[in-house]
Amino acid sequence: MSHPPILLFDFDGVIITQKALEYTALKYLRKKFYNWQNTENLRLIDLARLFEEADSKNRIKALLKVYRVYKHYIPSRWRRILFFFKFRRSYPKYEKYETLTQNLEKVLIRLKKGGLPLGIVSNTSGERLNDFRRRLNLDKFFSVFISRDDTPYRKPNAYPIIAALKKIKKEVKISSINKENVFYIGDLPPDIECAKNAGVNSIALLSGHGNKYDLEKSNPMIILQDIENLLEIEPFKKYLIQ
Repeated sequence: MSHPPILLFDFDGVIITQKALEYTALKYLRKKFYNWQNTENLRLIDLARLFEEADSKNRIKALLKVYRVYKHYIPSRWRRILFFFKFRRSYPKYEKYETLTQNLEKVLIRLKKGGLPLGIVSNTSGERLNDFRRRLNLDKFFSVFISRDDTPYRKPNAYPIIAALKKIKKEVKISSINKENVFYIGDLPPDIECAKNAGVNSIALLSGHGNKYDLEKSNPMIILQDIENLLEIEPFKKYLIQ
């Protein structure tokens, strides 16, 4: 083995809970003012993530994306625009209540103690990621952080993972990266697709916010029910025992 197993994590739903986005989605879904449609089979986190994926530092660009994405749910054009401004202003207020996902910290402590290089690869903004990085003291576990502001392309493009591996190679002083020994864990199909596009092992986490059927359909290399099961994956288990 040329280097220890490298483990990269998605952020929302894997590292943090996303309760703020879910609460904000519930708050606005209850407002009859927006005349919501086609939401019967839509979970709160799905509604919130539609917004998160469409958001951008460029407000005009974000507005246009949200305007298109929510057309199926908010028929009125001007109500859709109002929703964009109100939702964008609301959800950051509740992010101070976000925590690490259940059982994650003890898993990270074990992995870090074992000397495994760990990183975060996310489509969230750099400002938001850095805020959580400081507040949750994530630097004690992770050596590399990649946000959507660090790359020209977002997941499922391979670029974010490739960018993370370049940083890890430099940080950990690895002469070359063996992609067969790199794992990316996420809770949505685009995470699995990103790992495949980058040529690394994909891990689907069912305890996140993804839909089990869609995750299984994305055909990940490994499926985990809970983050604790990560320590039972053979490459990690073998290395930690050694």
